[in-house]
Amino acid sequence: MASNSQGKKNEKGKLAASRKKKKNANLSRLCTEMNGLAADAVDKEIIKRFKTMIDTTDEDITKTSLGLILKDPKSVDLNTFHEGLQPYVKHYLFMSKRNKKSK
Repeated sequence: MASNSQGKKNEKGKLAASRKKKKNANLSRLCTEMNGLAADAVDKEIIKRFKTMIDTTDEDITKTSLGLILKDPKSVDLNTFHEGLQPYVKHYLFMSKRNKKSK
């Protein structure tokens, strides 16, 4: 019986860990996209801070907002995002614009 209750505890721990990752899935996806556009040390430092913020916050963006940021960056209104998230979204928009200019 002890192994069975231990197994349930491990399952609960894994479930809680998977919920934690899913909780900020949209922010994590944005962070991954930012990694792909990173060109210098400043970008990497901002991404590092963004990852820290993702790990410590309970807030996430909607899938619709993420789609808008990734597909149509020109029409994004920064005021629709939480104050703590705005600099990271703004930097992603800058990186996206810079990437399009360099092509």
